[in-house]
Amino acid sequence: HSGVCRVFEVPQAGPLYRVVDSRLSISCNVSGFASNSARKEFEFRVKKPALPIEINIISTDDPSFSYAVYARRVRSKEITLTHVSPNSVVFEIQRLEKSDEGEYECFVINSESVYDGVYRAKTTVKVLDNSLTVSSPGSTSLSYNEGETLTLTCQASSNTVQHTHLSLAWYVHKNGEDGARPIISLDRDFTLSPGQGFAGRHQAGLIRLDKIGAATYNLKMAKLGLSDQGRIYCQAQEWVQDPDRSWYCIAQTDADGIALNVAPTTLSLVVNILAQPTTLQEGQELLLSCSIQSQALEESFFSVAWLRGGVELARIGPTGILSVGPEYSARVKEGELRAARTAAGDYSLILQPVRTEDQGEYICRAWPQDRGQDGGFTEGAAHDSSSKRVSISPTGHKLLLTSTSARTSNINTDIEITCSVALSSSASSCYAVTWLLRQPGENKTIISSDRDALLTYGSQLELSYKQRIGMKRTVGPTFVLGIRQAQISDKGSYICEVVEWLQDPQRDWYQLSSASRTIELTLIEPGKFEYL
Repeated sequence: HSGVCRVFEVPQAGPLYRVVDSRLSISCNVSGFASNSARKEFEFRVKKPALPIEINIISTDDPSFSYAVYARRVRSKEITLTHVSPNSVVFEIQRLEKSDEGEYECFVINSESVYDGVYRAKTTVKVLDNSLTVSSPGSTSLSYNEGETLTLTCQASSNTVQHTHLSLAWYVHKNGEDGARPIISLDRDFTLSPGQGFAGRHQAGLIRLDKIGAATYNLKMAKLGLSDQGRIYCQAQEWVQDPDRSWYCIAQTDADGIALNVAPTTLSLVVNILAQPTTLQEGQELLLSCSIQSQALEESFFSVAWLRGGVELARIGPTGILSVGPEYSARVKEGELRAARTAAGDYSLILQPVRTEDQGEYICRAWPQDRGQDGGFTEGAAHDSSSKRVSISPTGHKLLLTSTSARTSNINTDIEITCSVALSSSASSCYAVTWLLRQPGENKTIISSDRDALLTYGSQLELSYKQRIGMKRTVGPTFVLGIRQAQISDKGSYICEVVEWLQDPQRDWYQLSSASRTIELTLIEPGKFEYL
């Protein structure tokens, strides 16, 4: 015997007010046993107002503990009693019934030889009818043009006898998404909170939620965009404060959704991008120019951003202020990144020195900005340029080729001409190879292999000639041009052109380097001399 009294705790001191069909959760904790690590067994009973006798509900120790009135709900797991530690349990009813109202008792079974302290605790549960109603009057389908203003009304009320608070939120469920996104909400303490992705528009005054009277809530969304379309609905929650001053949601109801369609407007705004150069080496300078074509450029305001791979590098705001992403802030301080508005509708960004990680697909994005009377700006829909691919190769690396020297062979013999990669920029490179034949007054492609080793014959070749030539790759890598039964007409300058390709972490291909070699081939007929 430890000499310590048993202490029983029920954190939710009653009465607890809940509504029909909501969930009830009561936790119990006991302390003071000689062995606190040994699992304790608990029982739950209830006394109902109309029948003041104890009714067994559920036990952690005895599966047959339940009286018949609760046995079915216990078997179906609608009512559970679960250990969260050896000394504590959680009792739950998933869907309350009106008849569940009463005084609940949690009892711990004493496994020791003496009794000392409190082994039971009680709390009262009041089960109220669900009187929360929510509706959004008006059409079930609305169509707007991009840039217009949407206003919706939601009515939410409750006549619960107990003092409760209501919270209300507007949601949009976009096509193809699993769940709905909150647009804006008003909590039980009348605090407004915009949803993720809507904070900027709320701060700019484009999204508002106003409570009009006791039960009416108005949503206003100005400057609608294409991304706003979907099923919009309001949701109300009813909250009650328990005696421990914590708040509990006792009811939640959604209004019928409204299908919102937003049609794009035709804006005369064109964005172009120019990259100079598109292929360069580490350390060189890259110039990315953006130009905007629109009416009244001198009087208009725009924000312009440069993006690589969908990630924003830098942005110039409507007043000419430059902002950059966190990974580029240090490069701005070092003078490696510079951007400015150079003229009406013209913007430039310079990266110097460039790094290999700067390569990729670049676009320019522009937003028209409307300036209000207070000097604040309202952002319009974004417009993107086409993309420009920029390839950057590391310095100190180049592609070096070796090949067979000039050779003389007899006609009607099989000939092989080789071209090998002696020095490459990367062990993981892929190669595109083209063989050309230069003869007096003519320069034609014979055969080529792309980086996936797909062979293609020159478009000018006759069928009989295609049947006599081929190409293969051997170790090295070495690329071999084969000519069967060589003819006098095959002599000339054979040019091997190799382009080295590499794949970046985004699995995009870019050209790393290139090189070419020329091999002279002379053919003679048997019995004749060729003076060289």
